[in-house]
Amino acid sequence: MQLRQLTAGVFPGAGGVHLHHAIDCEYFQQAGLEVNLVQVVSSDQQLAGWNDGDFDITHTSPDHLLRGLLKRDPVAVRAEGIGELAVHRRRGAPLPTDRWAVDNARSAFAFVLRAVLADVAGSPVTDDQLVPVGGTLQRFQALLSDAADGTTLHPPFDVLAAEQGFSRVGGHLQVAPDLITNVVVTPREAATAWHTRAYVEVCRRSTEELLASGAPGIEAALLRHGLPQAAVRAAVPGLLGPAGLSTSSEVTARGIEAVAGLRRRFTPDWRPACPLTSLIGPGRER
Repeated sequence: MQLRQLTAGVFPGAGGVHLHHAIDCEYFQQAGLEVNLVQVVSSDQQLAGWNDGDFDITHTSPDHLLRGLLKRDPVAVRAEGIGELAVHRRRGAPLPTDRWAVDNARSAFAFVLRAVLADVAGSPVTDDQLVPVGGTLQRFQALLSDAADGTTLHPPFDVLAAEQGFSRVGGHLQVAPDLITNVVVTPREAATAWHTRAYVEVCRRSTEELLASGAPGIEAALLRHGLPQAAVRAAVPGLLGPAGLSTSSEVTARGIEAVAGLRRRFTPDWRPACPLTSLIGPGRER
C-alpha cells in the first residue's frame, strides 16, 4: 500500500510524546500515513515553513492563527495540552531591569509572561525588557547561560529550571485558565480530507493510550524518543497535570477567545481580521 506522506512542523519537548509514540507503534503507518516530524527552533521558523509549503500540518500556538501571519487559509482541527505555561525567574523579586526571554514579543507565551508578572507578581514589564531568543528549549538555555533573568516554560523545562534554582512566579492557569496551549493546524481545504481525519484520529488514539498507561508508559515513550532520564522525570507530572495530555481535543470558541483576550490586553490596537470561530476547522467546535 502506498502511504500518504505528511510533514509536520513541531517544537522539541515532551509535549509531542503522543506523536513519537504513534510513530514507534506504527499507528500512522497503519492509518495509511507516512509522517515526518520536523523540529523547529522558533515560531518564526515554523511560520516561514508553513507559508513556504514545507509543512502539511503544524502543532503550534493558536495565537499564530490570530496574528494574520499564516498563509494557506489555516484552521485548527485539534487542541492539545503540553502542560502549564509557567513563568520562572532567578531567585528574588522581579526587577525593572530584568531581561525576559521570549520567542516573539507579540506571541502568546510572551503575553502569558506579561499577565503572570502583572497579576501574580505585581510587576508589569515593558517591551524593552523582552528579549527574543526562540522556542522553549532556547529560552531555557538562555536562563542557564545568564542571557535572561526569566521566561515562560512548559514541561519538562519548568521542573528542570526549578531544580536549577529558578523560582516559579506563576502559570497560565492562574491568569487565563481557558487558554488553549497548542493546536494542530491544517489548510482549510484539507481539514476534512481523509488524511487529516486519519492524522487527528491517530493523535487521539495515541494520547488516550498514553494516559491509560500512566507515568510508566509516558516515561517509556519519552525514553524511546531519546529524552534524557532527568528530562523524562521532570516532564511526567506536567503531562499528567490539568493542562497536559488530558486536555480536551476539541477546539472551542471559548478557548480561542481566551487566547484573543491576552492579545487584546497587551496589543490594544489589535483587532481580529475574521470571526474567531472561522479559525476552527469544520466540525471541530463543540
